[in-house]
Parts: sequence; C-alpha cells; structure tokens
Amino acid sequence: MALTRTRLAIVFCMAVRLAAQFQPPLEAETAEEFDSYLMVEQAGDGRELIERSETFQKQWPASKLLPRVWELRFFAWQKLGRVAEARKAGEEALALAAGNLTVRAALAVQLASEDPDAAERHAQTVLDELAKTKIRRGVPLAQYEMTAAKLRGQARVALGLVKYRRGDAAGALAELEEADRLAPEPALSYRLGRLYAALGRTAEARRRLTEAARAADPVLAERGRAALAELR
Repeated sequence: MALTRTRLAIVFCMAVRLAAQFQPPLEAETAEEFDSYLMVEQAGDGRELIERSETFQKQWPASKLLPRVWELRFFAWQKLGRVAEARKAGEEALALAAGNLTVRAALAVQLASEDPDAAERHAQTVLDELAKTKIRRGVPLAQYEMTAAKLRGQARVALGLVKYRRGDAAGALAELEEADRLAPEPALSYRLGRLYAALGRTAEARRRLTEAARAADPVLAERGRAALAELR
C-alpha cells in the first residue's frame, strides 16, 4: 500500500531527526515545497530522480531541502555507475551541507582509487566528526549507533583502500578488518577475501569470498565466484 502524505511526512520527520546528527536540520517552508520534495523522494528509478532533482532545484533554489535532494542525486548517480557525475553531485551536496557525513563517507570510498588524497581527507573528517558528535534528543539510541557504525566502517574501508593503493597491505588489512567489525557486509567480505588472497592467506580468503559469492547482489556474487575460481 502506498504511503499517504501524512505518513510520508512522519517518516520524513523521523529520518530528519536521525540525519540531523550528521548534517544540518532540513525543513520545508511551505506545503508546496514539501510536496515537490516528495516527488524527488518517490522517484521510480535513478534517472527519474535526477530529472526531478533538477526540477526541484529550479523551483526552489533557496530551499533548505536542497542538501537532501543533492544527497539523493549523488546516490542515484552512484547506482547508475556514473562516477564523474556522482563525484560532482557529492561535492555539491557537501558544499551545501559540509556536515553531511552520509555523503562524505560514501564519497570517500568512491574516491579511494581515483583520488586517494581526497578520499583520505573525507574519511578522516568523518571519523573526527563522529568522535565529537553527541546524540540529539528524539533520536533512538540503537538507530544512532547503527548509523554511526556504518559511517565509521565506510571511512575505514576508504582508508584501507588508500593504504593498499600506497603499498601498505598490512595497514590496509587492519583498516578493512576494523570496518568488518563495525559494519560487516558482503561487499566487505569480497574486499577482505581479495586482500587475504594477495597476502597468501588462502583459507581466510576462501571463507570470505564464499560469503561474497552468496550475496543477494548478483554482480557481487559473480565476482565472489570468479575470485574463488582464481584461488583454485
């Protein structure tokens, strides 16, 4: 069943409370502005979201919701595999709200290969900001801790990829293992499996790549299977 406008407003407000830990508070000045925002939020796919985000920007150039709109645009470009456009959208989102750690952490991971210095700066900023962030009233503790752990994990992944690129395999492994402790996920199992394999730790590599091969994401699962085949 589709969400009603009232229920969407409630969900939106709950999301804003949590997001306010990591970016400035967001709010609409009018019902029309909020409705326009919901059109972006409810877009059916990435390209539709991008088109609607452009329309929203033209209609509401001074909206306090623009940081959230650009965040959605950033992730839409990422899902489409358009890294240059994603980077541009991510940087624009951060220009509007430098405290948006959700965007900053994801951008750090993306940039680890193409711009390691920038990735390192973004990742370290995420860790520094989280270290001094205090939970705000109205934010459920469990939600906050889960989100903070995910952001720390992404920052550690970015730092691990940067260290590996710079030839520090041991340092990279330490970062990725810490990320796995904070927020385990199939993509991280794949990264760890490949790194264990490069370090000659075959049994550990096989275990982690098997986990990746069982991922729900078909692309990741195929990569896991291919990496396992290389081990044999």
